[in-house]
Amino acid sequence: MKRIVRSMGFALTGLRHAVREERNIQQFLVGLVVYVFAGISLGFWIGEWIIVALTAAGFVIVELLNTAIERVGDAIDDTEKKRRGGHYHLGIKQAKDIAAAASLIALLVVVLILGSLLSAHLFIRELPAGIIN
Repeated sequence: MKRIVRSMGFALTGLRHAVREERNIQQFLVGLVVYVFAGISLGFWIGEWIIVALTAAGFVIVELLNTAIERVGDAIDDTEKKRRGGHYHLGIKQAKDIAAAASLIALLVVVLILGSLLSAHLFIRELPAGIIN
């Protein structure tokens, strides 16, 4: 049990660090708060809130993994640059670029899904029975 509690402590430390230091996560969370207020004012139903929560969690997970890959890559690359006279390691650059691409795709999915939910409430007056409630 001690190991589980200790591991949770490490995880929460990492999450706190990401929220405090990572600009992309901070901007996403600010946007999510605004979106939540919009959802409250538009009367989102429980199914829509579940979609919002899963979509947001998916993006945050991808962004945390991207950040972890960047940190490891930076730590290794600093050592490599010293050893190689200031040159970047191509494999590390590619890994970081691929992780950034995953974050971009995750963000596009968030915009598509959450934009669709918002649009349904703003522009569609009557939905067929069973679509929303």
